[in-house]
Amino acid sequence: MRIDLLRHGACEGGNIFRGQIDVPLTSEGREQMLQGLAELDDSWDRIVTSPLKRCQRFAAQLAREKELPITEVPDIREIGFGDWEGQSVDKIWTEQRALCEAWGRDPEKHAPPGGEPFPVFRSRVLQAIDNLAQQYSGESLLLVTHGGVIKLLLAYANNWLPVKMISLQVNYGFAASLRYDSDNKTFTVSYPEQSAYVYCP
Repeated sequence: MRIDLLRHGACEGGNIFRGQIDVPLTSEGREQMLQGLAELDDSWDRIVTSPLKRCQRFAAQLAREKELPITEVPDIREIGFGDWEGQSVDKIWTEQRALCEAWGRDPEKHAPPGGEPFPVFRSRVLQAIDNLAQQYSGESLLLVTHGGVIKLLLAYANNWLPVKMISLQVNYGFAASLRYDSDNKTFTVSYPEQSAYVYCP
């Protein structure tokens, strides 16, 4: 089964822990998503979207333009950042650096205060993908979703530990194409090459 991924673009609010806060795209964000779409083969049978505005509104318009069915799936929304939601990323890294670093080193054991535990996030996303594969077997899907979801799927496809996710570069409007084997519950990355999303300082 082919599953294409598109990350939402830049949103209102600036550089914050956005998580599950429901904020709209900026005009720049919409352009970033259009650029990402241009990298993909648009022969989809269905569009699947996170219910959050920054994904859903773009997905709904695209579905109308392409006359495709659209399905909202709450479980492909972003990970919840708890007390960090809506807070400046720079501020949190300055004031809670030790916790941020612990979270980056071992997301399995550490989470933002009041945030969604990583194992819960991983389980809901992977289960959502498997449910889609069972429900829409044989279809090609475009998932309009979030950076954390895409990083999780790329890491899972490459058999990387969760700690690797912090080094993945998934910019606004990032596009990827995966193949999902529902029998073995495995992913392979068809596009792009690893060099396009593995951060090398």
